[in-house]
Amino acid sequence: MHAMSLKFGRALVVLLPLTLATTGCGSGQSQFAKELKTAGFTAVGEPRTDVEKKTKKVGKRTVKSSQKIFEITVRVKGCDLEFAKAADSSGYWLDELHVNGQEPDWPEYPENLRYADAVALLASGRPKPAGFASCYNPNVP
Repeated sequence: MHAMSLKFGRALVVLLPLTLATTGCGSGQSQFAKELKTAGFTAVGEPRTDVEKKTKKVGKRTVKSSQKIFEITVRVKGCDLEFAKAADSSGYWLDELHVNGQEPDWPEYPENLRYADAVALLASGRPKPAGFASCYNPNVP
């Protein structure tokens, strides 16, 4: 009986780190969704994870690195806006506009937008990505 409880104890020790590793990503994703909801967004989609890989030449060596990026699509005024966040950072940024199956980049916009900021951005005269006019409806929440 003692040997059986020892085996069970070892199995538990092995399974615990695996459980923690698989729930860590989901936890970060749900925290990001919660962060966007706290910022006032109501139509928050399902979080996704992407891995951004980079290579850099250092002398004769090539150094490879990767970073986990969480992405969530949020609907504002008829437009699907994709927000992104690095898993190890505290802020997020507006990454892309999704329209007609296209995802044109939307660079140089402020980070950590709240809902009211996003609405003001969409209504402003600042340059917008291609396809913006076909999705934007100022009368829709």
